[in-house]
Amino acid sequence: MARDRAAACAVVPSATYRSEMRKFVLVLVSVAFLAAACSSSDGEELIGIRASIDPAVGDERYLFAVNEIDGTRRGSPEEAVTVRAHALDDPDDVYEVPADFLWIIEGAIGLYRAPIPFDQAGQWEIDFDISTGEDTQPFLVLVGEEPQTVAVGDPAPMVATPTLDTSPIEDLTTDDPVHEPFYELSLDEALANGRPTVAIFATPAYCVSATCGPMMRQAKEMSGAYPHVDWVHVEIYEGFNETGFEPNADHLAPAVVAYGLPSEPWIFVMDAEGAVVARIEGVLGEGELEAILDA
Repeated sequence: MARDRAAACAVVPSATYRSEMRKFVLVLVSVAFLAAACSSSDGEELIGIRASIDPAVGDERYLFAVNEIDGTRRGSPEEAVTVRAHALDDPDDVYEVPADFLWIIEGAIGLYRAPIPFDQAGQWEIDFDISTGEDTQPFLVLVGEEPQTVAVGDPAPMVATPTLDTSPIEDLTTDDPVHEPFYELSLDEALANGRPTVAIFATPAYCVSATCGPMMRQAKEMSGAYPHVDWVHVEIYEGFNETGFEPNADHLAPAVVAYGLPSEPWIFVMDAEGAVVARIEGVLGEGELEAILDA
């Protein structure tokens, strides 16, 4: 199956996750075959493409794209979507909720976000209706018992990250334009100083999705309104200016490994005690991070 480029790009899944995903892919292939066999010949159905890489038991902000069968991307604020979700082994217990549409690049491409309270691990079926009245096909989601990343409520890993005091700015970030305040504090220093912290894990130059740059831009634009918060950008890879560099697992930054990132970009928000209060994958909704910080 073709990989949707708006989904967050994969980094380093754990061995357990890879094992579960192999089982899950077999189910997806079977479902896709049956869906193709049962679909109408006019090819007018819409399909959901999962964009959240790390859903786990609990209240999740689940992201997905809507495509036509031929791969044409759909979705806009004018195309309202309602989601119906249930555990695959419990089809009668259905959770229904409207999904919000979030632009990644305004007017060009975006994702739908649905708040889904996954109450058990395993395979879930996500079905959806769209206001245009077109037929849709459900898709499957593998929900973990625990997230691969640091979970909400956990203490954030105290990992040192390079700063302007230790490295030239061109070795700290692939972002452009650079926002130097994001590189004044090491992540472990920020977590230990009694102030809230926002950590942005993104690699604008090497992100295979379209989401890293927009997330960085949003963070830079809003950071000035929260001077009581420490903001730290962590590049996904080290050594990106070295000859022969490749964006692979051999070059992952230590903080990326410590936080268990299976994809990027991510934002983690920590309170003054260094505990994780929010984890946000892929794309920011308007006002979403501000609401967390205001609280």
